[in-house]
Amino acid sequence: MKAIRIKGAALLMILGAVAGSLAVTNAFAKTAKSYPWSFGRKGYSWSAPRDDAAPLYYTNSKRHGYIWNKHFTKKLHNTKNYPNRSWYVHKSFKRNGKVYYQVTGGKISGYVWHGYLKPAISKQISSFKTDRSYIKYLKKDKSQKLSRAVLKYFPNAKISLDLSRRGAGQVVNNRALTPSNYKHVINLTALSHDLKTSYGSTYSETVRNTLDFPVVSTNADIAKQVNSILVENGYTQNKIVSLINQGYKLGIYINGGTGFSTGKKGYPWTINTGTYTMNSAALYLAK
Repeated sequence: MKAIRIKGAALLMILGAVAGSLAVTNAFAKTAKSYPWSFGRKGYSWSAPRDDAAPLYYTNSKRHGYIWNKHFTKKLHNTKNYPNRSWYVHKSFKRNGKVYYQVTGGKISGYVWHGYLKPAISKQISSFKTDRSYIKYLKKDKSQKLSRAVLKYFPNAKISLDLSRRGAGQVVNNRALTPSNYKHVINLTALSHDLKTSYGSTYSETVRNTLDFPVVSTNADIAKQVNSILVENGYTQNKIVSLINQGYKLGIYINGGTGFSTGKKGYPWTINTGTYTMNSAALYLAK
């Protein structure tokens, strides 16, 4: 029997501590899940499902320092050598009165003072008004590295903000937008291919599931997996180019595990991901 794997999606998570205990606020309690930092004697640790990404951070360009081994006896790396690195914070704890994070970033892992990193924050798609402003954001913003990796497989595509908003299901007046106003719509996000588990059973992996990536994957690897799904379903590079030449526009929205706002202080940071499109992805062709 074929099983469909659906990865957990955290629509709201608030990370914080108040007087040594954990306080979680869920503004969308009826529609969202909350995967908070859990408090224990050893500090805070990420408690989301195993295949969900831990909180995403970037290198703080204004402050640089060392990444240590577990026992703080050896300096492994310096964050200044990784100005564009994305880091996943798996645990937060105090050492000598200072807050440290256990992090991974690509093949690098270790322990770093929290001030050398900053939470990864992206803009809500509802904040954009024109195709031009959204395209500039996709091309330049640090939070859109995964989007840029995917876009390499859509050369010369005309990106549509409207289609991106509709594909992402942006909520307007309490209703989610859909691409129903387009005559011809191809939902690439829903395409899938079959994979086998270590137990020999088969499950279906969709483009959307692939973009809701595990911590261990790089942006290039994720984009490559997405392309392999497209190809298996007949959407080769030649096919995609042909559709673009026929006037199909591209709608793309990839949250990439980022938050949308953050508190100015806290232990650890307060990262707000309260949005209906958090940990979501949209990849559409339509005309």
